[in-house]
Amino acid sequence: MSLRACLVLALLTGLAGLSLRLAMPVTPVDQDYRDVVAFYRAMPVGSGH
Repeated sequence: MSLRACLVLALLTGLAGLSLRLAMPVTPVDQDYRDVVAFYRAMPVGSGH
């Protein structure tokens, strides 16, 4: 594949992603997800898990 074809494909992929992002609403974060994030934030740094 030539460099020009790869560039065109990359631009088209980026435009498709941007158009999907603008067309579809963002799903709001629910309480269960917030609980998981808070759990991992409370873990000490470097615990390995």
